[in-house]
Amino acid sequence: MSEYLLDIENLKVSFHTYAGEVQAVRGVSLKVNAGECIAIVGESGSGKTVTSKAVLGLIAEPPGEVKKESRILFEGKNILDYTEKEWRNFRGKDAAMIFQDPMTSLNPTMKVGKQIMESILLHNKISKQEARERAIELLRQVNIPNPEDRLNQYPYEFSGGMRQRVVIAIALACNPKLMIADEPTT
Repeated sequence: MSEYLLDIENLKVSFHTYAGEVQAVRGVSLKVNAGECIAIVGESGSGKTVTSKAVLGLIAEPPGEVKKESRILFEGKNILDYTEKEWRNFRGKDAAMIFQDPMTSLNPTMKVGKQIMESILLHNKISKQEARERAIELLRQVNIPNPEDRLNQYPYEFSGGMRQRVVIAIALACNPKLMIADEPTT
């Protein structure tokens, strides 16, 4: 078993387009210990988001392809070998991502509270009432005023900054071991 929480070895991700293969990530390797905070820095288009999405199994194949020589170990297990069920259990519970644009992360037709509770109910054996109370507490933690009332509102009723905080609350919902923030300074 690996001593690292996350151990990425020679990650290569390509996208197949009408113009040919685009190599988005070429040989990224990094290690993250539990409790450690790291940053991947690079110019726009350098593969930071693609690397993050690969860790969560979010590269759509096709057109994307995580190359066979790539390895992503989470607590010593190569997650690239996960089944779809294992990916579902991993996302949200063990690892979560705060995406850059909250409007593409949130479902505009679903109340904010339901979106937060969804992950809580999926990964924990608790009642809807307990999940609701946890969602209220999460909204409170990310400084959403009147969380009991805001729980029943839709994303369009929130400012951009408040929507981003809702996305953070969703990511924190199940206390993941690994948190990935895409463009955390925006």
